[in-house]
Amino acid sequence: MSAHDPTRIASSPVQVAKGAVVLSLSETHALCAKAARGVGFDWGHAEEAGHAAAWLAARTLPGCALILRRLQMGPDALTPAHSVQCPLRIGVALVDHVNLPEAAQDYARLVNIALPGLVLPFVGLAARLRGADLGVVANGQDFGLHADGTAPNFAAMSAFCDLTVGDIRLKFGPRQMPPVPQKKTCAPLRSTPMDIWRALDALALRVTVPPSDHSLGGAGGDGSDND
Repeated sequence: MSAHDPTRIASSPVQVAKGAVVLSLSETHALCAKAARGVGFDWGHAEEAGHAAAWLAARTLPGCALILRRLQMGPDALTPAHSVQCPLRIGVALVDHVNLPEAAQDYARLVNIALPGLVLPFVGLAARLRGADLGVVANGQDFGLHADGTAPNFAAMSAFCDLTVGDIRLKFGPRQMPPVPQKKTCAPLRSTPMDIWRALDALALRVTVPPSDHSLGGAGGDGSDND
C-alpha cells in the first residue's frame, strides 16, 4: 500500500490513558465534520456538526460521543416526517431565525428533539448573535447561556446532554449593546474513549478516495525539479 494512500491518512491523537485519547478543539471539529460528511450529511450540516462537537468539548461535555450517536442514526433518520427531530437541523434553523422579525417574541419552544444536548452549541451562538442571554428550561433542568459565551451551570448542562429525547423552552433576555465581548470559555479538555474516536475516524475516512493508476499518473510535474 502506498504511503500516500489518502484512505490511510487519519488523525493521530495523543493517548493519555489506556483506551482514551485527548483531541484538540480543531481536531474535534475536523474529525466530526468529516465523519458527518462520511455518513451523508451535506457539507453545511457537516461543518455545523463539527462546530457543535468542538463547542461542547470546550466546556468538558461529551461532544464526540453525542455526534457519533447522531451519525449512527444516518443523515435522513430524523426528518420533518418523523416525530423526533434532528438536533443539528433544529439548531441551524434556530440560528438562522433568531434575529428575524418573526422571532420577536421572548420565548421559543423546541419539541421532541433527539439528543437535545447537541442543540446547546446553537443556543449559545443564538445568544451571541441576538446579544441577549438565553434561559434554557428542559426536562427538569434550568440554566442559562449568556451572550458573552459563558454558561455557568455545567452540572445542569451535563445532565441535559445525557437525555435521549427532550423538549426545550428558550427564554430570551433583553438585548445588550452589540457586539457583546466574548469571554474565554475553554476548560481543560476531557479525554475521548478510543472506541468513539475510532468509530468517528472510520466514518471520516469515507470522504477519501483510494489511489488509482489514473490518479497517480496525472500527479506531479512533467519535468524534473532538480537544478
